[in-house]
Amino acid sequence: MKTIAHSLFSAILLAAAVAHGGAETATKSKAPAEQPSMQREAVEEAHASVVSVDPATREIMLKGEDGRTGAYTAGPEVKNFAQIRAGDKVVVSYYRGIAAQVLPPGAAASKEVNQLDLGVTAQPGTKPGAGVGSAIRGTVVVQKIDTKANSLTVLKPDGTSRTIPVESDEGRAFIKKLKKGDKVDVVYAEALAVEVRPQT
Repeated sequence: MKTIAHSLFSAILLAAAVAHGGAETATKSKAPAEQPSMQREAVEEAHASVVSVDPATREIMLKGEDGRTGAYTAGPEVKNFAQIRAGDKVVVSYYRGIAAQVLPPGAAASKEVNQLDLGVTAQPGTKPGAGVGSAIRGTVVVQKIDTKANSLTVLKPDGTSRTIPVESDEGRAFIKKLKKGDKVDVVYAEALAVEVRPQT
């Protein structure tokens, strides 16, 4: 069964691939040697059960796997709200992904930051759910690489500097291949989906 999260994450991945594809095409056409690149993505899920539903206020009381409870108001983007029942299982899925590619020598760093926002809702007659996500693409210029502290300082398209901690193994391997002045095309994507799934 195709879930809200699956549909949303697929759309975000497609958007990120299209955005990142421009850099890869430029790299292949302008440089005989392949430029350093990296890609990393992760999906986390949290589960809760519906304790009660108030149709008048659209308030839902949820109980997490750790036993804690909390009240949440479902906005208009949550379709098929009337189908939610006490005992339903709610799944919250969070996706984060990043892809980076060093541009060929001599390539100009774009000053633009492109953002694509996406949203999905449940189809009529299906279990309630909704999701939102975005993919952002920009080019940064490497200012400093610190492989001991596992950090990277870059010049952003708006002209400001930022030092970024590099925590993943993929990221740490990637920064070892960088040098000061490298222009790096970066795509960052994240998405959040909340949906009711049948008890299993």
